Amino acid sequence: MSKKSDTSKNVHKGHRERLKQQFMQKGVDCFYDHQLLELLLFYSIPREDTNPVAHALLDRFGSISGVLNADYDDLLTVDGVGGNTAFLLKFLPEFFTRYMLSGMDGERLNTTSSLCHYFLCKLAAMQNEQLWLTCLDDKSCVVSSIKISEGNGSSVFLDNNKILMEVLKSKCTNFVLAHNHPFGDSSPSDDDMKLTEAVRTMIENSGKNLIDHIIVSRNEARSMFHNEAVVLVDDTKET
Repeated sequence: MSKKSDTSKNVHKGHRERLKQQFMQKGVDCFYDHQLLELLLFYSIPREDTNPVAHALLDRFGSISGVLNADYDDLLTVDGVGGNTAFLLKFLPEFFTRYMLSGMDGERLNTTSSLCHYFLCKLAAMQNEQLWLTCLDDKSCVVSSIKISEGNGSSVFLDNNKILMEVLKSKCTNFVLAHNHPFGDSSPSDDDMKLTEAVRTMIENSGKNLIDHIIVSRNEARSMFHNEAVVLVDDTKET
């Protein structure tokens, strides 16, 4: 009985090492989605077979994106998923967002395209609608980015008083608004346009500038002032 158990453990350990070596030699392109999740789960489930858990997650949420975007409590309902695994899966998108933004540290956001790219990295993975005010220095580099408000998946409260307070206390003269449409496209609604003009007037009356308002969807960011868009993924392309 003991020998059989030891053999099972050795085979399991060998499987993990083989997947790790496969990644180191060939990268992710040779993996199926369930294998990538299986590999990731090695670090939250150290002594169990993670293959069934990976399959269960994909069966429940449909894709790697669906798994990483799932609610913490929903993740816990999947057989084999405990607190460490749910935390890891919720932590990854936030960590990846910080990773993407850190690659833009010091970059000048002096074009519509660069602004769209910045906010696409910042907001595309967010599941709730958020409104941000970003302050730029005279070289168009980010000085600070302040979350003004957060709503649900389809709406967010526009807090004019908070925006004005942040504008007035900032030493910057140039500002960018950005918000996301988690479950829609990047086209501005009528309310988006009316509220943007109100904020633009308010900021200009304070002697400063609102240089753009960027709307971010899951795969695209669009400038309201220039109607220019940056696309992250082409969902219409067949794979």
